[in-house]
Amino acid sequence: MNPLGTHCMRCEDDVLKLENELDGQIAYQFVPLLNMQTINNTLESHKLNLHDLTVRNNVSDTIFQIIMDYKAALFQGRKRGRSFLVNLQRLLVRNKLDYSRELGEEVAQEVKLDLEMFGEDRRSKLALQSFHDDQKMANEMGVHQPSSAVVFDTRNDSNGLLINNFDYYTLLDLYQKHGLNISDSVQSFAASLPNNHQPNLHVL
Repeated sequence: MNPLGTHCMRCEDDVLKLENELDGQIAYQFVPLLNMQTINNTLESHKLNLHDLTVRNNVSDTIFQIIMDYKAALFQGRKRGRSFLVNLQRLLVRNKLDYSRELGEEVAQEVKLDLEMFGEDRRSKLALQSFHDDQKMANEMGVHQPSSAVVFDTRNDSNGLLINNFDYYTLLDLYQKHGLNISDSVQSFAASLPNNHQPNLHVL
């Protein structure tokens, strides 16, 4: 997902809606992407100059820092991490506020994070390594578009479905018709694969 992407926010809302309706029968994780496509999408959605190198670098730096904040929040629990991400996105995307480190701290306080720990973790080597692990995992799975979902059945973890630009109804239909048991984390799925082996992802 792109933390500054409008469509990504809608996709995240659809995942949250599905989780609520299925009463926790699915497990999911929002994995942030930082690549040329997320940068270009952000520039286009904010009507910024795609060819201005300074602007591109500023957008890249902003997305990176938001991801580091999200990673720091996740270190205090997955639920709090998701709450932090959703609350911050609403301010940035819907309310059109500019990101700042102070805004990140305000949101961290709202979702009751330990601020001292958050401040340390948002610039830690562990958060940076987690960021790099996410990018590597997404690349190995062939995920390049931010509004994408990788869905897999833990009973057959060598196959999965890559759904670009998914929505609530796509996920619900997939769950109901295929009975997928989505009970593991994406990292567990990726770790189960042999080295340098890309899973057989069927693109929908």
